[in-house]
Amino acid sequence: MKKIVIVMALMAVLFAASACKKKEAAQTEDDYVFKIGYASNNLCHAPLQIAAENGCYDDEGLKWEIIQFNDGEVMNLLTSGSIDGSSTLMIGLIQPLVNGLPIQIPLAMHTGCIKILVPEDSPIQTAADLKGKSIGVASPGANPGLFARRYLAGKGFKVDGENADVEFIYQSAAELPLLLERGGVDAIGLTDPAAQIAQDTRGFRAIIDNGTDPDYKDEFCCVIPVRSATIKEHPEATAKFLRAVQRASMFIQQNPDDAAQILSSAKRIAGDPLVNARIFKTFNYRASVSAALPALESNAKAMQAIGILKPDVDVDKLVQDVFVAVPGVPDSLF
Repeated sequence: MKKIVIVMALMAVLFAASACKKKEAAQTEDDYVFKIGYASNNLCHAPLQIAAENGCYDDEGLKWEIIQFNDGEVMNLLTSGSIDGSSTLMIGLIQPLVNGLPIQIPLAMHTGCIKILVPEDSPIQTAADLKGKSIGVASPGANPGLFARRYLAGKGFKVDGENADVEFIYQSAAELPLLLERGGVDAIGLTDPAAQIAQDTRGFRAIIDNGTDPDYKDEFCCVIPVRSATIKEHPEATAKFLRAVQRASMFIQQNPDDAAQILSSAKRIAGDPLVNARIFKTFNYRASVSAALPALESNAKAMQAIGILKPDVDVDKLVQDVFVAVPGVPDSLF
C-alpha cells in the first residue's frame, strides 16, 4: 500500500497544474459512455457538476452522460447499473455493502456536512445534554441518524433498543425544522445545505458538526462509489472520471465563490450562491484516494460496534474488498 501511495503522490504533481484546463483531450481506446449520477441541489455532488460545467470530463477524453436523481435513489441506481458512479456519504454505504451493493470506493471526496441542530434557546448545550432527549431524522437509515448514533455511542450513550439513552423520531427531512420549532423533538439531524439554511433562517445552532468536531473534522464523510463491474471492465474510463472529479474538487476548494456562482447560473444548485459558497468553505474538497481507506474502516467498525452490522461480519475483509486504488489516478492534487 505504501508503494501505491508514493506512486500516486508523484502522479499528483503531473495533474495539479490545472483544474480542467488541458488544451487537448486525452485519447482513449475505450468508447464506453460513463454514466454519472447526481442529485440536483446537493452540495456534496458539486464536484460532479463542476466537472461537467468546467469541461473536466471532456478534457480527460471521457465519454459521459449525466443521470439526475432524487436523494435516496443512489443505491438502487448503482445496483441496477443505471449509473456507474456518483457521490454519497460513506456511513450510509456500510450496510448496503454488506448486503451486496456491487460497488467499490476509489476516492474520498470531502469532509463535513452533517449537523445535529437545536433551537437557539434550547437548554441543550453539548452532546451530553441529549441524554433522555429525542432527535428527529428522516428515516432509520438516513445518514444524519446513523452519524448521530455513531457519535453518541462514542460518548457512552446506549443508542438503540430498550432503555436507550436517546429516542429517534422519524419525519421527512423537509418537515424536520418545523417539527423542531414546534417542540415535537429536542434536536434534528440534517445535512448541508438544509442544515445551514435552517441555521440561517430559523436561528438553530449546531451542537454536533462533523465538519468541526475534533474527532471527525479530518475524516472524509463523502466518497465516490463506482460500480465494481465498471472498474473491472472499463478501468481507463473510470480513471478519467476520477481524475476529472479531482480537478473539479480542487477548483471548488480554491474558488468556492466562483464555483457557487457557476452552479447557480447553470441552475444545477438552487439557493443563494453566497450561502452555498459559505458552505463550500466549511468543507474540505481535497479529494483523496488514500483517505477513502481509513474512512471506510472507521465507519464499518463503528457500525458494527453499535449493532447495525452483525458481529459475524468480517469488517477487515469488507474493507479490503471495497477499497480500490484505480491505476492512473493520483492520490490527491494537493
